Amino acid sequence: MQTQPDGNRQQNPRQPVDQQAVGNRLDFRGAGACHRARPSQTQRQAGKPGITPLRTRAMEFLALLMVGESLNGSEPVGLGQVGGISLLERQARMLLKAGAAELLLVAPALPAELGARLSDDRRIVRVPTAAALAEQLEGELRPVLMFVPGLLADDRLAPALLADGRAPLIAAFETTPPRGAERLDATSHSAGAALLPADLVQQVAAGLGDWELSGTLIRAACESGAARLAADALPLYVPNRRREIPLIWAMPETADERTSATDALLASAQKGCLDWPARFIHPPVENALVRLLLPTPITPNMITIATGVLGLGAIWLFATGHLWWALAIVLLVGPLDGVDGKLARTRHEYSKWGDLEHVLDKVLEYGWIIALGFWFSKTHGLAAWLVAAGIIIFALSEAASGEFFRRFTGRQLDDWGPFERGFRLIGGRRNTFFWTLIPFGAFGLWWQGYLMILAYAFLTFAVSHWRLLKAIGDYGQQVSDEVRGNFAGTSYDFLPKQQPGAR
Repeated sequence: MQTQPDGNRQQNPRQPVDQQAVGNRLDFRGAGACHRARPSQTQRQAGKPGITPLRTRAMEFLALLMVGESLNGSEPVGLGQVGGISLLERQARMLLKAGAAELLLVAPALPAELGARLSDDRRIVRVPTAAALAEQLEGELRPVLMFVPGLLADDRLAPALLADGRAPLIAAFETTPPRGAERLDATSHSAGAALLPADLVQQVAAGLGDWELSGTLIRAACESGAARLAADALPLYVPNRRREIPLIWAMPETADERTSATDALLASAQKGCLDWPARFIHPPVENALVRLLLPTPITPNMITIATGVLGLGAIWLFATGHLWWALAIVLLVGPLDGVDGKLARTRHEYSKWGDLEHVLDKVLEYGWIIALGFWFSKTHGLAAWLVAAGIIIFALSEAASGEFFRRFTGRQLDDWGPFERGFRLIGGRRNTFFWTLIPFGAFGLWWQGYLMILAYAFLTFAVSHWRLLKAIGDYGQQVSDEVRGNFAGTSYDFLPKQQPGAR
């Protein structure tokens, strides 16, 4: 949440993001190296406070981005397109999502379309020069989180810097660095991100002269004794994707490098621990559609709405007995349901309505079950409605158990262990339920296929409930000595006793 600025801070009216074409006001032919630093700017100056490490409480911070310099007269490095948007816009989305109260963008000019998009967000304040940045930061107390221009950063980098809380703090590679990482000292390379005290940024910007801002800030932080965050030691496991994902970090400059970076983003957007259709059948379709959509103005929410309309059409077709047409649409909805999320993760384009997609998924799934029940009730009466109710109750109970476990432990039940991951592959969910109908429909045994879905839902619920109880017990023993002692002291005599403190 954005708070009111400090009363001692000099206030400047917000400048709108410039919407003129980049080339109109910038000469890129004389651009220097991206991280050329000016050491003299990092020394303590008379009449100014010393640059010393500080600790912040968290999470009220500013963000700082720069459009960057050009190479050989080309466009600035921050305007390179990766994953359907410019690196600059990706960085802005990432830092705002991390909670920046305000984003200061140093950019003398921007392309008209990009400038118009950025100007829609009132948290983004454009300053044309380093001197204007220094004026903007006069009296500012909040720390500043900075990405260097042209950096394709991993989603985990900004939260890790903020969670550490120290400033100045530099993200660094302590082992073998990726190509493009610039050396900090004999043993480490910059990861292109830093959390800096505002007075350090203000001091460097005020006396910058002709030097490049981001590199000078990194050097100033080094010389002021900045702490280091090991970027190559960040955890690889990503809970909301239920798998380990290699760290994404690149400084792509050429078209081929940007294509490779887009491929890496798309690969990282794939969720793990899925049912077998979503794991083996859907990804090629999803990836092909996402690649087509990345350069278009089509948003993830538009895909969600279109998928919902198709799903509602399937409800009507099931209810009116057009079972093959309905089933075909349901099987098409499967991969389309993954496109919106994968597009959002690849573009880093999230909205507050994104979580409602999961509600829509359940509405469609249960709507299809009820519509089938309605159709079968014409020949099987009350039994069809009882089957529909049973499927929904078992499926909803299994989903509620999984959500409770996630809230209780911070982990997905489906990803708790090898058994859970294996069972998730074959367990009864929306995709597997309706793929099960295909062989029955091929022989005209639609009712029997409906009964099979009921049995499938019951078996999935039973196994999932058993694993829920076991996983909660395991989790309790991992985090609580009292729970561990209770399990050890109350085990049955015919079972081996577990010693208190054993895991």
